[in-house]
Order: sequence, then structure tokens, then C-alpha cells
Amino acid sequence: MIVATTTLRLEAVRRAAFDCRLARLGAGRLTRSGNETHLEIDREIDEVTHELALAGVRVTCCLALPGLAAGLRPSIAFDLTPLGDGLQAIDIVEIRAVSLSEASAALMRRRLPWLGGSPQSRVACRRLLRDDDAVLGWRRIVWCPVASLRVARARVRLRPVVFDRDALSRRALQWTYANDGAIERWAFA
Repeated sequence: MIVATTTLRLEAVRRAAFDCRLARLGAGRLTRSGNETHLEIDREIDEVTHELALAGVRVTCCLALPGLAAGLRPSIAFDLTPLGDGLQAIDIVEIRAVSLSEASAALMRRRLPWLGGSPQSRVACRRLLRDDDAVLGWRRIVWCPVASLRVARARVRLRPVVFDRDALSRRALQWTYANDGAIERWAFA
């Protein structure tokens, strides 16, 4: 069965474990423009609606995402701090659920051969193995006008992309734990 990409507008009614529900859905792309948050995902709409309803999020089907205007420039963001509403920016976060094997291998890897793993890494790995937590990989790109880029850089750690457009897709995914709720805070700030 072939599933086409679905575009949904998200509205938080009662937020509860949004990041955990996103981890169960797998990979997707969140887009934030002004007060609206959209999700692009390659899953069946009934499954996505059910999972996000359990997270307290109302879902509405959309035809398309907000388009990129001609004067917008891309920047790579290094954290999930929300932007202000008055910047006229389009904020995109690509997400992917990190597999248990990949996450536990990274957590239990010894940094130095003669030292054991850290206690924090062992606790985090135990939470993953017990299915008390999940790991989400994310990559964030902010598109904003050059005039508001300086204001945005004061709030969020941004690096403008000037010459190397391939840097947007080559950037490695950063990890966050689903129980931390970082993506939920970004999406519904």
C-alpha cells in the first residue's frame, strides 16, 4: 500500500507527551510559521490523528505548507528555542525516531578505553530499554528575512547559510529525549 505525504495543521488543546507520540510515528517534518504549526508525515491520516489526539493535539488536514518568500535566507539552528512571532520567519524541524539499538550503542560507548561509561549514560540507557523514554533526532532550519536575522540570532543560536546550500541537508541530526518535551515547547510556544 502506498501512502502519500500528508500535511496537517496542529493545534494544542491539552498538551501531554507530544514528543513521545511523535517518536511512535517515526519520521516527519514540523513547520512553524507565525502561530501555526504544521506536520508533514508519510503515514496514514487515521493513525496520525489517533496518536496526536492522545497527546492532546487537534489535527486538521491542509492542502499545502506556507510557501517560502523570495527574500528569505536559511540559517541552521543549534537548539530548539522558539523564535518570536514578529520575525516573519518559517521555522522547520525535521524529526526522526532514533532506533533503540542506535541510541543504546551511542550511550554505552566508552569515550576512553580505560574508563567505563558514565552513570548518567547508564541511567538513560536503562530508561530506553524499559520503554520509559525514546530518542528523537532533529535538524532545524530557520528561513527569515535578512533584516530580522540579527534579532533572531539574539534569541536563538543561528548560523546563516550563505554559500553552501548543501549544508542544510548534510547537517547531522541532534538528539533529544522525548520525556524532556523540547519539541513540544518549540511547536506550541
